[in-house]
Amino acid sequence: MASAQKKKKAPPPAPLQPGAGAFTAAELLRHDSQNIQIFTSVVGRVYDVTSGGKEFFGPGGPYEMFAGHDGTYNLAVVSLEKPTLDTFEHEYDEDEKECLADWLAYFDNRFGAPVGVLSDRQHSLSVSDLPRATKIPFAKDEDDEEEDPKPPASRL
Repeated sequence: MASAQKKKKAPPPAPLQPGAGAFTAAELLRHDSQNIQIFTSVVGRVYDVTSGGKEFFGPGGPYEMFAGHDGTYNLAVVSLEKPTLDTFEHEYDEDEKECLADWLAYFDNRFGAPVGVLSDRQHSLSVSDLPRATKIPFAKDEDDEEEDPKPPASRL
């Protein structure tokens, strides 16, 4: 009797290189949920989340608060508290760093390479300070047909 063995899943790829865009925090804020083009930032990497993300980051979406803001701290500590958006000074522990690495894998996988970086604000850590991502949040197992692109609001 042969037992079915699950194939070990490869870790997500390394973070994608950001595009050449350089955005100030004020410019990022202009790309909020009310704008035609919606941007958010994670570890200073600016993502265009308009395509495939407007229902989440647009008006009334569960992640609307992230639109036009850097959500690094909130994603690391799993918080939907709006006052902590755009927090750039924080000492991240290893669990928070791992969480951020996985979130970068999610954003790269879901929205493609960042369109640029924040030019006037810097985090107390950089992408090189993060471990390799171990998973892509909300991605289905390889036995499933396709990735689930919709992160449930209750999980963040």
